[in-house]
Amino acid sequence: MILNISYQNKSQEQEINNFVGISYTFWESLKMGGSGSQKLIVVDCHEIFDPYLKQLHSAKYCNIELRPKGIGLRFRYKLETIGWFIPYINLSYEHDRFNLKIKDQMTSHFMNLKAFKRNQINLNFIKKLKQLKN
Repeated sequence: MILNISYQNKSQEQEINNFVGISYTFWESLKMGGSGSQKLIVVDCHEIFDPYLKQLHSAKYCNIELRPKGIGLRFRYKLETIGWFIPYINLSYEHDRFNLKIKDQMTSHFMNLKAFKRNQINLNFIKKLKQLKN
C-alpha cells in the first residue's frame, strides 16, 4: 500500500494500523532497542515509484519503521512524505553488508537500498526484522 502520509488523517491512519499494526510505543521501542532503520539511500526501485524517486539532481533517502504486523518504508517527495506499507506475510528481503532489497511478493514492487555513506547495514535492525517476520 503506497500512500501520501504528509497530513494527519484519522481514516488513513486507521487503514495503515489495520494493515501493518499500530506503531510501537516509545517504551516498547526502547525495550527492543529501536524500531527504525538507519538512513538508507534508494538505489533502484519498481517503476511505480518513478514519479516520486526518479528526480534529477537529488539523492533519495528513506527509512524503515518496524510494526507488529509489517513494515513502513517512508521517503520524501518534494514537500510530501510517501509511505509504502508491507505486511510481513508479503515481505521478502535480501541483504549483504551494504545493500538491502525489499520486495512485496503480492504486488512485485521492490526497492533496492544502500547504507548511507561508508556505513554498513545495521545488523541489529535486520535481526529484529527477521524475528518479527517469523
